[in-house]
Amino acid sequence: MKKTLLDRSPYLKKSVTILIILLIISLTGFSQNVGISPTGTIPPDPAAGLDVNFTNKGILIPRVALTSTTSFAPLSAHIAGMIIYNTATVNDVTSGYYYDNGTKWMPFFAKANAAGTIQYWDGANWVDIPAGLQGQTLQINGSGIPTWVSGVLPTLTTVQVSTITSTSASSGGIVLNDGGSPVTAYGVCWATTPTPTTANSFTSNGTGIGSFTSNITGLTTATTYYVRAYATTINGTGYGNVVSFTTP
Repeated sequence: MKKTLLDRSPYLKKSVTILIILLIISLTGFSQNVGISPTGTIPPDPAAGLDVNFTNKGILIPRVALTSTTSFAPLSAHIAGMIIYNTATVNDVTSGYYYDNGTKWMPFFAKANAAGTIQYWDGANWVDIPAGLQGQTLQINGSGIPTWVSGVLPTLTTVQVSTITSTSASSGGIVLNDGGSPVTAYGVCWATTPTPTTANSFTSNGTGIGSFTSNITGLTTATTYYVRAYATTINGTGYGNVVSFTTP
């Protein structure tokens, strides 16, 4: 059998073997980034550790059947940064993409299970708020939690006008009910039209529930005015009955 140069020189053979090993190590152990493309000839983006360059294909994430957000099963442990596509709907997980934060599985996109449900972030998780009823408003309670409350406006009555002069008068009202939300302002409003609102002249006499007295000023002589009490909450402004008077 004819011997090659490598067979004839053990030292040369050993040197070539070492060179090949070093070449493999340099290609695998010290590669800066990796590119995957249809032809294998498109260089990876220098800023990417892994550059998958396809125009008609996607990346298929591992499909795993989770058992709950707190259990790492069927994986062997919670590993921060792990990404999977969950195929199971059980306990507190539904199908979709999840990532591991190191202690539990977190959904990529929070999902509600009923029409009209909204969600808020409580600092650790997305929390569902079921749809409210017609006429309700969403308020932030003292704990910073959004809560549906009745959209009922305050109810109140207007006190008859007294102490009428050519430029002033006295009236007021009684806030009977706040409609389920704190009254932030009350008083009376007046105008020369039959349905005055707070867009016209008005007083601001306090907050809460109860009776109050208002001084009406800046009136014109020999003019008929219409007055009614008002009370404002987060749900809007409620008005009492209209009373009228004429300045002398």
